[in-house]
Amino acid sequence: MTDQNKPEVIKGLMCPSCGGTVELSEGQNVLKCPYCETSLLVMGDEGVIQYHVSSKIERDSAKDAVIKWLGKFDKDRKLKKQAEFTDIFLIHIPFWRSLGKVCGWIFGNKVEHETHKDSKGTSHTTTRKKPVERMVMQDYVWNKAACDVSEFGVEEVDESGIRGKLEPFDFSTVEKQGMIFRPTSSRTDSMKESEEWMTSKARSSARVDEVIFQKLNVIGKKLSIVYYPLWVIRYRFKDRNYQVVVDGLHGKLLYGRAPGSTLYRVCMFVGSLMIGNLILTVSAKEYFSSSSDNIYILGALAGATFILFGFYKFRYGGEVIEGGKKDHDVTEAMNSIMGEDIQKIIGVK
Repeated sequence: MTDQNKPEVIKGLMCPSCGGTVELSEGQNVLKCPYCETSLLVMGDEGVIQYHVSSKIERDSAKDAVIKWLGKFDKDRKLKKQAEFTDIFLIHIPFWRSLGKVCGWIFGNKVEHETHKDSKGTSHTTTRKKPVERMVMQDYVWNKAACDVSEFGVEEVDESGIRGKLEPFDFSTVEKQGMIFRPTSSRTDSMKESEEWMTSKARSSARVDEVIFQKLNVIGKKLSIVYYPLWVIRYRFKDRNYQVVVDGLHGKLLYGRAPGSTLYRVCMFVGSLMIGNLILTVSAKEYFSSSSDNIYILGALAGATFILFGFYKFRYGGEVIEGGKKDHDVTEAMNSIMGEDIQKIIGVK
């Protein structure tokens, strides 16, 4: 999901009247043949124009990417050599893709906090609100899986990689490359969700701490379906089956499960416990012995977070999960517990 500006030109369509090649701008449904001037309406099976992205990654390259991932230090040390690959096949997952421009205004306050010390060394915080108004005019592109992808763990794809790779969707052509999944989610719901996402992104980009009034509109909305290639690799290790999904365009691992390393789990827990206790002890000592500064409270929270992070790695490191909804849920949970600043300190983000 990224910002976009210029519409992409899709080639490969033929005029049914004269057989001439017709160029189609992305998201366009009505056009005219430049040779015979016949007006054409382009629609897909779901009432929207459909594209597909051809796989650029060969079977062996996808397998090599998985082998490299299996050999990382947080996995079982015997995994890379003893993993038995059982299935490797290509699938095409449909993704809703929505383009739109958000225009409007946001009025509110910019909140500023100032900390100062009095003559006795006690810290005081003053809050100031500065009225601001922001004009918003930004292009956005949103995409989301149009079918159930719980088995594959890929809710969205890298938008930057799609642009320039779209081809008119032809079922027989794509089916020869690999299995095709059909859309199951509602066009109306997807359009509504994309508008809400664009509006939310635009509101965040304005950087207004307290919004008093806003008027945002999404214009130039264009919805399409893109069939995206994914390599599904299944393997067996110690009588258990696992699955990994590799991006068919870039060769990047998008989702995977693997048995974790016991040594890695123990080292993470012991190391985090030692560092966390050190930071926690020093921060608490400085806070009570000197000037009760807020920086020492933040340090104590960082120390406690180190300990919790190490415990999480030890407790749930028996199986390593890359990507997918669980990975997203863990990130959201850690956001709520310790915030982004502390995550940057310990290297989570």
